[in-house]
Amino acid sequence: MRNLRILQTNNHRGGWGGQPNRILMKSEGLIDRGHFVIIAAPRNSTLVQRAKAKGIPTYNDLEFSRKFSLLNKIDEVLKVRNLIEVNEIDIVHTHGSQDTWIAATAAIFSHRKPVVIRTRHNIFPISTHLFNRLLYRKMIDRVIAVSNGVVKIFEENKLVPYNSIKIIPSSVEIEKFSAMENGTEIREEFSIGMDTPLIGMVGRFAREKGHEVLLSAAKAVISKRPDAKFILAGEGPEEENIKKKAIQMNITNSVIFAGFRTDIPKFLAALDIFVLTPVAGESLGTAILEAFAMKKPVVSSNLGGINTSVRHGKTGFLFEPGDSDELAKRLIELIEDSSLRKRFGEAGRKMIEEEFTKERMVALTEELYFEELEKKKTKTDK
Repeated sequence: MRNLRILQTNNHRGGWGGQPNRILMKSEGLIDRGHFVIIAAPRNSTLVQRAKAKGIPTYNDLEFSRKFSLLNKIDEVLKVRNLIEVNEIDIVHTHGSQDTWIAATAAIFSHRKPVVIRTRHNIFPISTHLFNRLLYRKMIDRVIAVSNGVVKIFEENKLVPYNSIKIIPSSVEIEKFSAMENGTEIREEFSIGMDTPLIGMVGRFAREKGHEVLLSAAKAVISKRPDAKFILAGEGPEEENIKKKAIQMNITNSVIFAGFRTDIPKFLAALDIFVLTPVAGESLGTAILEAFAMKKPVVSSNLGGINTSVRHGKTGFLFEPGDSDELAKRLIELIEDSSLRKRFGEAGRKMIEEEFTKERMVALTEELYFEELEKKKTKTDK
């Protein structure tokens, strides 16, 4: 197999999450396999900054804005087309809505006619208007879904046939998540006793993440287990609203806001239980995979493809999105049963080692690239 030249695009700006994390991890893996990768993302985006720090080529003279300006869109199409030509790109791999439109259009007008792959990372509805039908059926060669929840969206809207969608789950760099961590540093930082039941969540403070659901459950848990504490890591537009809500509910003594963390393995190590409460959009939950890598039991909304990893009664518990009563019940059950916590955590780690490794994600992606290149070559030769 020859070495490929790959352009990865993404329209994420600030912050960090599963989507840019997957792009960075995948890019590193492809480079390790001998391929050339360049990442195109908005100016000053976190993805560009982290890619540069790792020595990965980047291009950030772009906005990938949601606002429509014909001149701006034409300018960016020309920039990406030039990027494709100058770097002799074989594969254009897009990850968000705005960058997909720009990059797919640039690929069409490029003399190289690269393969265009689109990874869909969330389960938000996709409009089936004329332009999206053109995009998905004519401009994109193949769709990757991060979970079966994403596939379901395409089955419902019939934008693309089922056999043109490939499920490639996100993954964990398992070597970064060592069970040797005991959580002492985080508990000392926030003055939490080693025997205190600690429930935690990592996620951007946005409406779709359902932090209010967690607060409601926390209040119910605290009423029965006043020794329990909750710790929330992350930042985002709803952070102040959630903090105000905690004050209104009179639970601030039991709920800790840890801010944005770069020490996620240490943070997860401090927890007894990991929880995720999305009410919309979540397709897989990379934070869940990281919690399993640290042998933590998980309680999560049964949304999108989260059940791919949270296997009810085996690696954790699932509850219906928004059902804070059921969440509270499951949390209390785990707080009071350490053997169940251990069993779920061990099963979760084993699952990650077998199904959600970086090596597997990269290998499946590389295989798809060559498959699509061969299809395009066959069409050209006819």
